[in-house]
Amino acid sequence: MATLGYSFYPVHPGEVIKDEMESRNISQREFARQVNMSYTALNELLNGKRTLSPASALMFEAALDIPADALMNIQTKYDMQTARQNSQILSWLAKIPRVAAML
Repeated sequence: MATLGYSFYPVHPGEVIKDEMESRNISQREFARQVNMSYTALNELLNGKRTLSPASALMFEAALDIPADALMNIQTKYDMQTARQNSQILSWLAKIPRVAAML
């Protein structure tokens, strides 16, 4: 998986945003107030308990100048890596026959 740009543990975009806010000494409460977002929603996102939406990614881009596309790519990688580690999904996938042409 390392060749695909995945780390051993999935990285949630909230971790990236949280690190950026901490490096700029921006408190979660103050940031939530400034961008008109509930503190609970922001905290859940920063702690990986909430999925980053495209609208939120654009909001972070506007407020922190972190490209929304990059944040959404991190979310997609996180979702895919988490799905690849889900035993229910793996069990379901194992039952699907290959239909690719054999050469």
